[in-house]
Amino acid sequence: MQSATPFKRLLQATITVGVSFATLTVIGTNPAQAVNLKTFNISGNFAPAVEDNSVGLPVSLANGSFNGTYTVDVERLPASSSFVDLTSWNVNLVNDNTVLRTLSNSLAGNTAYIQENILAFADAGLLAEQNNNLYSLELYFDSNFIGRGSTNNGIFLDNSDLGSVQSSGITAVTSAKSEVVPEPRTIVGTVVVAIISLWLKRKRKAEIAA
Repeated sequence: MQSATPFKRLLQATITVGVSFATLTVIGTNPAQAVNLKTFNISGNFAPAVEDNSVGLPVSLANGSFNGTYTVDVERLPASSSFVDLTSWNVNLVNDNTVLRTLSNSLAGNTAYIQENILAFADAGLLAEQNNNLYSLELYFDSNFIGRGSTNNGIFLDNSDLGSVQSSGITAVTSAKSEVVPEPRTIVGTVVVAIISLWLKRKRKAEIAA
């Protein structure tokens, strides 16, 4: 009986390692935890026109877009009347390939949360009901929002009169999408399936040619 070819040996080793790794990640080596953090991609577009009397950043964001990521404990979703704080987030507000502002947990005073169907990235002044120097990107999804979904309803609200530089008004959001970032084990599983499919195709071709 002939020994396996180098390609088959490599294929078998890859499949064995891949399946073992995928199985271990599914089973896990740590006890079950109450916290289930997931990271989501968030992206969307702003309307071409802004609310009357808007100045500064809202005007600059007309026909612009936003993109980034956020992480949240999905075990606490859907949120009813309480606020579920995001554990981390980084969202860029963009126009003409230029980042005009970044909403991030690395910036002091910023906050972000999910409350009912609202996903919001804001400064602390908004939640404290202070009407000066606040901004907020708010996206309104369907009810029972758990991090995945799309919407054409939302706003960027700005009221940041900082000295001589005034920025205030509202820019509407025309579309937005939130989707979970694939976990490593999902990627590994996809690779394993692709390798197995390739091996089966080669095997069928060899049987037909024989």
